[in-house]
Amino acid sequence: MNFSFIKKVTVLLAISLLLFSCGSKDENNVTIPDNILNEEKFAKIITDFALAESASNINVKNIPSEKADSAYAFDPLVENKVTKAQYDSSIVFYSKHPALYRKIYESVLVLLSKMQVKNDSTKVDSILK
Repeated sequence: MNFSFIKKVTVLLAISLLLFSCGSKDENNVTIPDNILNEEKFAKIITDFALAESASNINVKNIPSEKADSAYAFDPLVENKVTKAQYDSSIVFYSKHPALYRKIYESVLVLLSKMQVKNDSTKVDSILK
Protein backbone atom coordinates (compact mmCIF):
# COMPACT_ATOMS: atom_id res chain seq x y z
CA MET A 1 0.00 0.00 0.00
CA ASN A 2 1.33 3.43 -0.89
CA PHE A 3 2.66 5.15 2.27
CA SER A 4 1.89 8.65 0.95
CA PHE A 5 -1.70 7.57 0.37
CA ILE A 6 -1.98 6.43 4.00
CA LYS A 7 -0.61 9.80 5.10
CA LYS A 8 -3.19 11.62 2.94
CA VAL A 9 -6.04 9.49 4.32
CA THR A 10 -4.81 10.07 7.87
CA VAL A 11 -4.66 13.84 7.36
CA LEU A 12 -8.09 13.85 5.73
CA LEU A 13 -9.56 11.83 8.56
CA ALA A 14 -7.90 14.02 11.20
CA ILE A 15 -9.39 17.13 9.61
CA SER A 16 -12.77 15.41 9.39
CA LEU A 17 -12.58 14.44 13.05
CA LEU A 18 -11.80 18.03 14.02
CA LEU A 19 -14.75 19.31 12.02
CA PHE A 20 -17.08 16.65 13.34
CA SER A 21 -16.05 17.17 16.96
CA CYS A 22 -18.44 20.10 17.22
CA GLY A 23 -21.47 17.78 17.01
CA SER A 24 -24.18 17.06 19.55
CA LYS A 25 -23.11 15.35 22.77
CA ASP A 26 -26.11 12.97 22.74
CA GLU A 27 -25.07 11.10 19.59
CA ASN A 28 -24.91 7.73 21.37
CA ASN A 29 -28.70 7.46 21.52
CA VAL A 30 -29.33 7.91 17.79
CA THR A 31 -31.46 5.24 16.16
CA ILE A 32 -30.19 4.30 12.73
CA PRO A 33 -33.10 3.94 10.27
CA ASP A 34 -33.51 0.68 8.34
CA ASN A 35 -32.58 2.27 5.00
CA ILE A 36 -29.22 3.46 6.38
CA LEU A 37 -26.13 1.25 6.34
CA ASN A 38 -25.00 0.19 9.80
CA GLU A 39 -21.71 1.58 11.10
CA GLU A 40 -19.72 -1.59 10.40
CA LYS A 41 -20.88 -1.95 6.78
CA PHE A 42 -20.45 1.77 6.11
CA ALA A 43 -16.89 1.63 7.49
CA LYS A 44 -16.15 -1.38 5.25
CA ILE A 45 -17.39 0.49 2.18
CA ILE A 46 -15.39 3.62 3.00
CA THR A 47 -12.32 1.42 3.49
CA ASP A 48 -12.95 -0.26 0.13
CA PHE A 49 -13.25 3.16 -1.55
CA ALA A 50 -9.92 4.19 -0.02
CA LEU A 51 -8.33 0.98 -1.32
CA ALA A 52 -9.88 1.44 -4.77
CA GLU A 53 -8.53 4.98 -4.92
CA SER A 54 -5.12 3.74 -3.86
CA ALA A 55 -5.22 1.01 -6.51
CA SER A 56 -6.04 3.56 -9.19
CA ASN A 57 -2.77 5.32 -8.35
CA ILE A 58 -0.68 2.19 -8.95
CA ASN A 59 1.81 2.36 -11.78
CA VAL A 60 0.18 0.21 -14.47
CA LYS A 61 3.58 -0.90 -15.76
CA ASN A 62 3.98 -2.97 -12.60
CA ILE A 63 0.75 -4.91 -13.11
CA PRO A 64 0.70 -8.03 -15.31
CA SER A 65 -1.50 -7.38 -18.35
CA GLU A 66 -4.01 -10.09 -17.40
CA LYS A 67 -4.66 -8.34 -14.07
CA ALA A 68 -4.67 -4.73 -15.32
CA ASP A 69 -8.42 -4.61 -15.97
CA SER A 70 -9.26 -5.87 -12.48
CA ALA A 71 -7.11 -3.14 -10.93
CA TYR A 72 -9.59 -0.57 -12.21
CA ALA A 73 -12.81 -2.59 -12.22
CA PHE A 74 -13.32 -2.78 -8.44
CA ASP A 75 -16.57 -1.12 -7.34
CA PRO A 76 -17.02 -1.03 -3.55
CA LEU A 77 -20.78 -0.61 -3.85
CA VAL A 78 -21.22 -3.65 -6.08
CA GLU A 79 -18.74 -5.65 -4.00
CA ASN A 80 -20.73 -4.92 -0.82
CA LYS A 81 -24.15 -5.31 -2.50
CA VAL A 82 -25.15 -1.72 -1.73
CA THR A 83 -27.01 0.66 -4.02
CA LYS A 84 -25.82 4.18 -4.70
CA ALA A 85 -29.03 5.45 -3.08
CA GLN A 86 -28.29 3.52 0.13
CA TYR A 87 -24.74 4.84 0.17
CA ASP A 88 -25.80 8.44 -0.51
CA SER A 89 -28.54 8.27 2.14
CA SER A 90 -26.03 6.91 4.62
CA ILE A 91 -23.61 9.75 3.89
CA VAL A 92 -26.36 12.30 4.48
CA PHE A 93 -27.51 10.57 7.68
CA TYR A 94 -24.04 10.19 9.20
CA SER A 95 -23.02 13.73 8.22
CA LYS A 96 -25.92 14.93 10.38
CA HIS A 97 -24.53 12.83 13.27
CA PRO A 98 -20.85 13.80 13.49
CA ALA A 99 -20.03 11.64 16.53
CA LEU A 100 -21.21 8.54 14.68
CA TYR A 101 -19.33 9.60 11.55
CA ARG A 102 -16.17 10.13 13.60
CA LYS A 103 -16.57 6.65 15.10
CA ILE A 104 -16.93 5.18 11.60
CA TYR A 105 -13.81 6.96 10.34
CA GLU A 106 -11.88 5.76 13.37
CA SER A 107 -12.93 2.22 12.38
CA VAL A 108 -11.72 2.91 8.84
CA LEU A 109 -8.33 4.00 10.18
CA VAL A 110 -8.11 0.82 12.25
CA LEU A 111 -9.01 -1.35 9.24
CA LEU A 112 -6.46 0.40 7.00
CA SER A 113 -3.79 0.18 9.70
CA LYS A 114 -4.38 -3.56 10.13
CA MET A 115 -4.10 -4.03 6.37
CA GLN A 116 -0.87 -2.02 6.33
CA VAL A 117 0.63 -4.12 9.13
CA LYS A 118 -0.43 -7.34 7.38
CA ASN A 119 1.02 -6.09 4.09
CA ASP A 120 4.28 -5.06 5.76
CA SER A 121 4.64 -8.43 7.51
CA THR A 122 3.99 -10.25 4.23
CA LYS A 123 6.82 -8.29 2.61
CA VAL A 124 9.18 -9.22 5.45
CA ASP A 125 8.16 -12.89 5.22
CA SER A 126 8.75 -12.97 1.47
CA ILE A 127 12.18 -11.38 1.89
CA LEU A 128 13.18 -13.99 4.48
CA LYS A 129 12.20 -16.91 2.22
